[in-house]
Amino acid sequence: MSRDSTEPDLFVRPFGYAADQPVVRRLGDRDLYLGNAHAARPDNRGQSFDHVVSLTRSVELATTHHCPLTDDAENDWRAFANAVDTARQLYRRDGSVLIHCKAGVSRSSAVAATTVAVEEALAFVNALCLVQDARPHAIPHPALHEQGVLYVAAESGPSTRRLLDAENLAVRDGPEN
Repeated sequence: MSRDSTEPDLFVRPFGYAADQPVVRRLGDRDLYLGNAHAARPDNRGQSFDHVVSLTRSVELATTHHCPLTDDAENDWRAFANAVDTARQLYRRDGSVLIHCKAGVSRSSAVAATTVAVEEALAFVNALCLVQDARPHAIPHPALHEQGVLYVAAESGPSTRRLLDAENLAVRDGPEN
């Protein structure tokens, strides 16, 4: 069992599966939350958020900012960067921010980790560990993981090469495209 002994150490989620109840995880003591689509509905057990970033195709009732992404390698760089830019702007404001996708596992974890990495001057992998501390099931699609690393590198300036080398990634369609 994991640290809190409520979730197993290994979780195998069937492709496309999403819990049928709200999943909301606070990222440490930040006013930043990761969740699934049910978390962005008004009936999510009384928890409300000042800002809700929906990364799903459809807009949930509590959505304040819609930045649709897909959970695959087909995301355009501009769409990913827009989602992170939106999350970063909201994170800097007063109030709570929920970033959600369908299952609260891939798209939302990539955007949340990228947001934390840039705002707190962390490497993407370290920010992802913070996200996984809150939601052990959080595993971004490899393409989203790569976009997160590239976004952080683009925002980091001169340390870009060091960060990319640490993540073992080659720059292909970098942030300029």
